[in-house]
Amino acid sequence: MAIENDPHSAQDLENIFLGLRQRVVITKFSQTVQEYVKSSNPDIILMGLTFKDKKELEFVLELRRDVITHNIPILAMIPKEDTNFIANHKALGFTDYMVKPLVKQPLLDRIHSHIEEYKFSESSKTRDNMSFIVVDRGHGRVFFQCRANLKRYVFPEFKKIFTPNFLKSILTERICFDVRVVPELGKEEVEVFERLMKLFMGHEKVVFIAGRHMGAFIEHASDDEKMLVFMAPNEFDEYVKMEDQKKEELRKKEKKDKFAKDSGKEGASPAPSSLGDVKIEMPIGEQALPVTSEDPVLSETSTEPPKSDSSENPTES
Repeated sequence: MAIENDPHSAQDLENIFLGLRQRVVITKFSQTVQEYVKSSNPDIILMGLTFKDKKELEFVLELRRDVITHNIPILAMIPKEDTNFIANHKALGFTDYMVKPLVKQPLLDRIHSHIEEYKFSESSKTRDNMSFIVVDRGHGRVFFQCRANLKRYVFPEFKKIFTPNFLKSILTERICFDVRVVPELGKEEVEVFERLMKLFMGHEKVVFIAGRHMGAFIEHASDDEKMLVFMAPNEFDEYVKMEDQKKEELRKKEKKDKFAKDSGKEGASPAPSSLGDVKIEMPIGEQALPVTSEDPVLSETSTEPPKSDSSENPTES
């Protein structure tokens, strides 16, 4: 893959790569090119530099921090001799550099040399490193990054990982298999993944980040409803955002509907708005307490005239 913003330099690269058996992609530097690099997993990256935009160097450092791209050789194409860059290009994340204008055969020789060294290094790590699967867990997701031949190394490793206790612990988390860096993936591997998905019966969907193996999943997958396939991680992130937004909207709607239902229940008596709305019922057969003059509230509101007592006035008839 070549990343070049200068149109004249991009045209020179096209002329150099014309007629080669390798698949060559020439693109401009942009915000989305990093995800494109991760999804395509190229054998080498040619990076055109201007020394005017610090994002160019930040981009390379970001590739070095990513588990998918951290070992890919990166060849800097610089516009002129720069002693400071030449002295520090390794620390900046570049494998090598060449000064423009580029000459066809020296460039092709340099590319071939770096690709051969890269492939030998990766195959040695595969033989020596027992970590063929990297498990990255967090934020409600579990990523299984497959880093070697699936049939020979990865699938046997799954038997050690997917124990009953582990499967139980990830029951509520999103499951994602990242297979962008595996060397080969065909019908047989897709069928194994489909059998593997049966382990995750409690999960509605199982996600695959396929990269250049996207076509194999599209052609050979039979369970389209449970298997979700994306080209790159950013597509998966957008899907997660949309799903979380839908769940939040559904939660708010259910809460609103429940409130409306509770408010309109039949037989619910409205709260009294004044003292006159309050009704006091007496049980049959029980007398109310007599009102006396000692009751300050009720005695003041009484309008009945006082009854005469003949015993207190014996002279009146």
